[in-house]
Amino acid sequence: MSTLLSLEDCHVRFGAVRALRGVTLQVQPGEVVGVVGPLGAGKTTLLRLIVGLGHPDAGTVWFDGEDLAGIAWDERARRGVIHVPADGGLFPSLTVRENLMLAEPAAADGALRSRLLELFPVLAERLEQHAGSLSGGEQRQLAIARGALAAPRLLLLDEPLLGLAPRAAQAVLDLLQELRGGGVATVVVEERLTPDVEAIVDRLVGLRDGRIVPASDIRERGSARSVASGELDRVEVEMIGLPLSTRDRRALQTIATSTGRPVGEVIAALVREHVEAQHEVWQ
Repeated sequence: MSTLLSLEDCHVRFGAVRALRGVTLQVQPGEVVGVVGPLGAGKTTLLRLIVGLGHPDAGTVWFDGEDLAGIAWDERARRGVIHVPADGGLFPSLTVRENLMLAEPAAADGALRSRLLELFPVLAERLEQHAGSLSGGEQRQLAIARGALAAPRLLLLDEPLLGLAPRAAQAVLDLLQELRGGGVATVVVEERLTPDVEAIVDRLVGLRDGRIVPASDIRERGSARSVASGELDRVEVEMIGLPLSTRDRRALQTIATSTGRPVGEVIAALVREHVEAQHEVWQ
């Protein structure tokens, strides 16, 4: 079987921040590959590189035996490289029906659309509702359904299970199984290694500090609640339950990486500045 996607020694740098460091990864047709790593590991950068929203400073990305250098993101999409970002990428002013219509190929017979509405019944109930008025979990279901409807050969999913109720999460897993049966390759990116992720993937890889590492390394480090492990910043955020959006968390991680400070220290400094500012107001 020929390799569908191949990344060879890819490096990506944003100023002083090295987002990817020599990443090499292959994905076969019909294979589901899980990429797991903490915030700031380079997961989203990896997906954007594949889909053409970023370019490597070194290394190559091959799809179906062709070097993708110089091929724009829209042409990659026409060739079947479909990306569902963490924020969904929906058209909020369009209805659920219209968002799906934009993704569905003109020659489609409607069978897959009907199946997707069975898997995600909330979408069937809200076809005439504007996408921007859906809940976060409903928007994620719509984004995944739209990605599946766009005739993917390679489907890139950035944290597809984030914020989903168990029934909706199971529907996503069922969809990936069905797509796999049709030969669609999928790359699933998640922050945490969960039983759901392990159950659906054929192969797991870890990503840490922009480098591919064994998934067991992510598992072992992720389960350790040791202050000495260097994970205190993540542990403390989880313990106090800060209501941070994915975008806010990534922004904090970028600041932390560029300054060389743990995320916990960055948050503490922001809180301290806020408290001091409020103190001055109340004086």
